[in-house]
Amino acid sequence: MRLPSSEILILLTKKSLCIEMIKRDLELHRLNTHSESRVQMAANRAAEHLFRYQGQVGLHAIMGGVDVKGPQLMEISNDGNHYQGNFLTMGSGSLAAMGVFESEYKENMTEEEAVTLVTKAIEAGIYHDLGSGSNVDVSIIKKGKVDYLRNLKSDNKKMWSKPDGYKFHKDRVNVLATYVDQGVLAVSNE
Repeated sequence: MRLPSSEILILLTKKSLCIEMIKRDLELHRLNTHSESRVQMAANRAAEHLFRYQGQVGLHAIMGGVDVKGPQLMEISNDGNHYQGNFLTMGSGSLAAMGVFESEYKENMTEEEAVTLVTKAIEAGIYHDLGSGSNVDVSIIKKGKVDYLRNLKSDNKKMWSKPDGYKFHKDRVNVLATYVDQGVLAVSNE
């Protein structure tokens, strides 16, 4: 078993084929060059693919990782534009989250301070946008490993539910297909 020397975390929505394509490209590059892939290279590969299809793929992603240049975050839009930043937000609650980051972000934060700030930013996005979910999940990317803090905070619970639960007659509901989206993928390169 290899220990990864860099971790690239790709946060994607419903585009597992693009994830697999980027994974294959990074693995082929690693095998051909005998060197680790950089976060910028992974972002470029995704952006080139998206630009080729002029936004028809519908992929929006924030990609983060640690490589020889240190920790990095990249935002990739569905038309192939991508840029780097110290903090990035995306989605329907992103304006509220960006407000928290812009007002409270500082350089050289401890891990605990960073998790608290990210939690506060996600909560701002959840509370100020009806389309956002209710759970706070945080990923901590370090050189060689990724820690997932799932359901770090769960507010916005249901206030009322039917006491007996809901029962649906099997003959009235047709399930045509079932699709489970993983959503978060860690790509390890040596």
